[in-house]
Amino acid sequence: MLTYIKNYLQSSVISVRLNRVRLTGVVARLRNMSVVVNVKQGKLEGSLCESVLGTPYFSFKGIPFATPPLGPLRFKDPEPPASWTGLRDARNIKVNCCVQLDELSRTDIIGSEDSLYLNVYTSSLTGSKAVMVYIHGGGFIFGSGTEQVVRPDYFMNKDIVLVTTNYRLGVLGFLNLDDEVASGNQGLKDQVAALKWVQENISNFGGNAKNVTIFGVSAGGTSIHYLTLSPMAKGLFHKAIYQSGTATCPWAIGLSKPENCIKLASILGFEHSKDPKEIVEFLRTVPASQLIEAQFKILTPSETSVENLPVGPVVDVKSKNPFLPRPIKECLKDDADIPIMLGYTSNEFIMFLKDTSEGNLKTMDKTLKNHIAKLAISKEPEKIDRLLKDVKNYYFGNEEPLSKENIPSLISLLSDIYFCCPINMIADDRRKRECAPTYLYKFSYVGDEVTITHLLKTIQVKSDNSDYYPKGASHADEQSYLFYLPLCKATNRLPPAVGTKDRAMIERLTYLWSNFAKTGCPTSSLNEYVDNTWIPVSKDSFTYLDINNRLMNCPLKDNLAEIYQKNA
Repeated sequence: MLTYIKNYLQSSVISVRLNRVRLTGVVARLRNMSVVVNVKQGKLEGSLCESVLGTPYFSFKGIPFATPPLGPLRFKDPEPPASWTGLRDARNIKVNCCVQLDELSRTDIIGSEDSLYLNVYTSSLTGSKAVMVYIHGGGFIFGSGTEQVVRPDYFMNKDIVLVTTNYRLGVLGFLNLDDEVASGNQGLKDQVAALKWVQENISNFGGNAKNVTIFGVSAGGTSIHYLTLSPMAKGLFHKAIYQSGTATCPWAIGLSKPENCIKLASILGFEHSKDPKEIVEFLRTVPASQLIEAQFKILTPSETSVENLPVGPVVDVKSKNPFLPRPIKECLKDDADIPIMLGYTSNEFIMFLKDTSEGNLKTMDKTLKNHIAKLAISKEPEKIDRLLKDVKNYYFGNEEPLSKENIPSLISLLSDIYFCCPINMIADDRRKRECAPTYLYKFSYVGDEVTITHLLKTIQVKSDNSDYYPKGASHADEQSYLFYLPLCKATNRLPPAVGTKDRAMIERLTYLWSNFAKTGCPTSSLNEYVDNTWIPVSKDSFTYLDINNRLMNCPLKDNLAEIYQKNA
């Protein structure tokens, strides 16, 4: 450890300040050492920290990558960050999340419009390490890249540079009036701005700007896929990981309808005009917290039961500088031909099926056709009816109304519709086009770590027939083994002990993810935790890696996709 610190003290790329540090006591020095790095906009003062696994690393928090989108900049594309003089504090400052409804309380509005900041974490400020840029999820309305949500601890012994970032959420990030003044996708353009900052500055943190991997889960995974499709992001990264989300997922496109945004203005009291410019000028005068509260009143109860997302990405052809200038189907033909990892968990929809009371199951039964129609190739009513019959017979064995005994099959069906089937289709398309290596996975591990699903279920579940829930990994469960999640660790702040299955899973996942970032192949080398070679999909082989206590390559058979094709 002393040698480690000595090497940094001798580094020419940084200056180090020791505040009241004695020459003995390594832990004390870790807590008091600060470092200074030059970036394009000025000097940053970061700190030397220690991960929960005992790994020393440098931390730089709250780095601006764009001008705060306040006042007249609300709803506009991000602008470059301003320079500063002197030393900017990037140590133990609290970085705001974007304004949003608190996902746990579902009543409080938290965050700030001044939120376009990123964080950089690295075990060394020298060298040319692979860079991993994490885009958070949350349905484009929740979430944050701040340390209150995700901490870098588990990646810090993997010799990579990790970047986490915020972006604008909700109507602040996705207001679309189908007009140049508000064409949508501002939040996705924020992500591009963050990636441009990485290209300009990451070498000062020991990162290689020519070896950048972007990754994210849920809406973060969808964002990653969008970035591979957008001409705006071309050349800003070199590999990508989509976790439980693609641009083809039913919940991921076209949600910010112009009529919804007009309705938003009406909810807030502006009804005398539908002119986009007048609406935008009015919405700029409304406090951000009121905008966020109002956005949840846009959807009707029936729409909420199917989509549950009031805003999201769109094709923004009216923009002066479009992020997505063509429909998704056209963009897919020209996606970035780079190595890809993508996948899902074994039971994604456990997180979302919170109310399994008899009454809600009856409602679900009535709206099941709406869910199934999401991926239907043909929208003809007769074909939708036939599709519904075939799907119910395959998943439930009959066409009877849903009951609590159907809960496992219902979760399986909804997981397939909203996550697995669309993700499999992307992998299938890439293998048929013989694109760059594409690695498909299913995360099946169920451990003892508190996951996001566990956390939400303790607060939000209305009627839990827990005896009927399947045992499996829910949406975003892998996050607890990639990142140290403070909210999930609230009752037990210690990491899993060495020798436990949970600790092995942390080592397994972070090795696969970081190895892919370094080499483009997650199993370019093996170790005690990763002892099997991951076979990419190919024209002659459609397989996925089942990630559990063991790693197994398995043939994929997408029965739902076959049912849809049959009823095309």
